[in-house]
Amino acid sequence: MKILTRYSIKSILTVFLIALMIFSFLVMAVETFMHLDSFMTGNLGIREMFIYALSSLSTYFMMLISLSILFSITYFLSSLSANNELISLYTAGLSKIRILFPIILLSLFMTLFFFLLNESLVLEWKNQKEIISQEYFGMSGTYDARNTVLYDEESGYMIYADRYSESYSRLYSPILIKTMDGSVKERIEADYAEYSERQWVFYNARVVLNENGEIDSFTEKEYADPGFKIPEEMFRSQNLQIETMELRYAYEYLERMERVNRISWQEGMTEFLRRLSSPLGILVLAIIAMSMNYTFKKNVLLFSIVQSLVIAVVYYVADMVFSIAARQGAISVYAVFYLPPLITVALSYLISFLGKKI
Repeated sequence: MKILTRYSIKSILTVFLIALMIFSFLVMAVETFMHLDSFMTGNLGIREMFIYALSSLSTYFMMLISLSILFSITYFLSSLSANNELISLYTAGLSKIRILFPIILLSLFMTLFFFLLNESLVLEWKNQKEIISQEYFGMSGTYDARNTVLYDEESGYMIYADRYSESYSRLYSPILIKTMDGSVKERIEADYAEYSERQWVFYNARVVLNENGEIDSFTEKEYADPGFKIPEEMFRSQNLQIETMELRYAYEYLERMERVNRISWQEGMTEFLRRLSSPLGILVLAIIAMSMNYTFKKNVLLFSIVQSLVIAVVYYVADMVFSIAARQGAISVYAVFYLPPLITVALSYLISFLGKKI
């Protein structure tokens, strides 16, 4: 039994790594070709081309992993069938569940592992890709957010800033307003504000307070409002993109957005659910590969690979179509989480049924 487990996992991982390298090379080649004019215009060399192509893999990372596991499991099981090894295993008294058990465990482990990886290192990888693309293609190489507006409905604070500098943790020309019961209770204008010890300090601040109908205005060289607690991470421009926002800040940001702008929340929540479900593609495609028909009367390997490619295309096309519909409000945002897998699994069983006739 242990021999079968080791053999199955080793065979699948070997093909998985080879397939991942081939798919990654193809993506890098396509990305390089698509930006070839920009590279030539910017007088960028082969080294810069390679760095950008490598960074571009971050956008397609989870898709490449899912496709590779689908291909590797399909190749392994179709090879067992083509070489009559499945018949030998069944003759030895092994059930289909026992043969597939190591593959199921491997798929679960890879799904969990790449989910954690996607929420940590891959986020940084995507951020680096944005920095590199901006730098190479003549745009600003910083992540400074401009014309930033954030509102905290719970505390009543709203802040506007011309620019946020991540390098200095600084907001330039900030305007902070606190409202309560439909009236403005506080207004602060400053030259800049810095984030220090988990609070914002406003420099050269002009403060106007409205307390019980009495207006009090003054200036302070340094002024801090203890009630204003929006964290620095919310101002980073890359963190205003759900694809690269840290998980805890993404959830908080979407909560705020749902109360303020339902349309923007619809779009952001769609991307957030797609991001969370992307590692599940590994498990979904692995299950589909295990449930496919490998009893073709001829050309088992060829038909199995073609079948897996068709299913993969359907899965990602369905994901794209339903995500567009969810962004537009045509369907529930949560549909992007469960509809693509359901449709793909149904198609897989249909193809398997038709394959028995071949």
